[in-house]
Amino acid sequence: MRRTVAAAACALTLGGAAACGASAAEDDAPDVLTVGLPPAEATADLQAKFAPITALIADGAGTAVEVTATSDYLSIVEAMRSGLIDVAVFSPFPTPLAEAVAGAEPLVVAKGAAYSSVFVCRTDTGIDSIEDLRGRKIAFVDAGSTSGNYIPKLLLTRAGIDPDTDIEGSYAGGHDTAELAVRQGSADCAADARSSYQTMVDKGVIDGAAQQIVAESDPIPVSLVVLARKDLDPAIAQGIVEAFTGGDNAAALAVVGATSFAQAQDSDFTLFRDAATELGVDLEELSRK
Repeated sequence: MRRTVAAAACALTLGGAAACGASAAEDDAPDVLTVGLPPAEATADLQAKFAPITALIADGAGTAVEVTATSDYLSIVEAMRSGLIDVAVFSPFPTPLAEAVAGAEPLVVAKGAAYSSVFVCRTDTGIDSIEDLRGRKIAFVDAGSTSGNYIPKLLLTRAGIDPDTDIEGSYAGGHDTAELAVRQGSADCAADARSSYQTMVDKGVIDGAAQQIVAESDPIPVSLVVLARKDLDPAIAQGIVEAFTGGDNAAALAVVGATSFAQAQDSDFTLFRDAATELGVDLEELSRK
């Protein structure tokens, strides 16, 4: 994780043109706001899926937005530190990392989603519980993913399974690609969000009779975070907050299945900071890298 954060900036491309160390904004109130989207799925319509979210960001900022998909959450963290991204749509667990490393400011959180983390395994593997995962091949989503990395590893740790030594773990790069790795046989199980798994079953992409949930986390209280870089114009940041928390935002809420948006509070991330400590992730040390 430390190596990934340090190397992430050079791996990120904004609009196909940004160079490592360049700045996306000349001042605190850019004419065009650069918005980073999460590596949620390996799909061509990712921007279309998040269009209601990015439209609210544009409305609140009062400016045009340039939307870019990113390779992973840790790339977003480093890009915000370097000024390559103004606003990001983010996962809740690595938000404290973004605060510590990049000085990013959480603006808005989505709450009320039926959001949990699951281990999904092929039924022919003989895996029926989390205890059976020892020694198995597991496809995680991304090193910064809440439901596809941190929470599953927390579940493993609490079951007495060391995620670093007791399993064969790999990163698939997306929720859908983790599930497909299981279907194709390159992994025994996927660590995923229940909603992502269910969507793929409903669409017939994977067979619900061939892959099954063998373990599930408690509900995760925050499903999405909107972050701003540390030196973004406060008026723009406040405008974004007001756009999300005022009026009828049903389309944006539907993107993550949430029931409400709220202005972000420090207490929203206590659960994730505590979990980071339990997993041995030292946020203060990372902030000095």
